[in-house]
Amino acid sequence: MLLRFCNRLIFILSLLGLTVSAFLFYEYSLSGPMNCPVGNGCDIVRASPYSKFLGISLPILGIIFYAFMAGLSIWRTKNIQDTRFTGLQLLSALAGFAFGVYLTLLEAFVIGAYCFWCVLSFIISGVVLLFAVFSWRKRHEN
Repeated sequence: MLLRFCNRLIFILSLLGLTVSAFLFYEYSLSGPMNCPVGNGCDIVRASPYSKFLGISLPILGIIFYAFMAGLSIWRTKNIQDTRFTGLQLLSALAGFAFGVYLTLLEAFVIGAYCFWCVLSFIISGVVLLFAVFSWRKRHEN
């Protein structure tokens, strides 16, 4: 029961992260200033050379990550007893969070500005990771 609850929370958070990433993708496609609730850090981050990774816009990577996490969550709902997907979910969440740490450190120490939406996505990925760790631990306690 608890595993299903954690999995549902991961799904809901993944949809929230997907929404944030899609919004960022939309904002990145506009030529004017971004809709940033706090300051002008979003425009500074978008204009930096770090707004792409291996030539791919970071919001697209966010969309891929959160869609994959949501898909894994759906798969786990149908196959809750399959432990392989619990591990894959944990590794994927860890990779997404680690990439978020890297990007947040770039904002802090290289770019010198924070994008509200990027930080929000980072927080969401952190909470997804917490639920994935909790789910993995509960799965392996049984």
